[in-house]
Amino acid sequence: MESLFGRLRRNQRRMSGRKSTRELRDFGQVQVLFAAESEALLLQQIQGVPLGDYQAECVRLTEAEVPRQFFRRLHHDPLKTVQTLIEQHATRSTELMNDKTLPVQERLVLHNS
Repeated sequence: MESLFGRLRRNQRRMSGRKSTRELRDFGQVQVLFAAESEALLLQQIQGVPLGDYQAECVRLTEAEVPRQFFRRLHHDPLKTVQTLIEQHATRSTELMNDKTLPVQERLVLHNS
């Protein structure tokens, strides 16, 4: 197994031209899943995956990317990122204040905080 990941890292470096292989941490499991000797075998493996499982995995990978994307935005444009967070907080607070299903007492607590 270790030699397989070693080959994946080496191929990733060769393809990207970069030293880092961070992408393997996030997407390496997909590359391992579809290790095939030829395109025909790869196509056969891909076609064997049920559509529901594929879509669930896509959602999981997208959700796994959210923290990394947030920290990248925070690093590259901290002011805009913080402004966005403040806007999201204000919008959510307004939604909660206007939510008639919440008891009045809870809305007062939200308003005073």
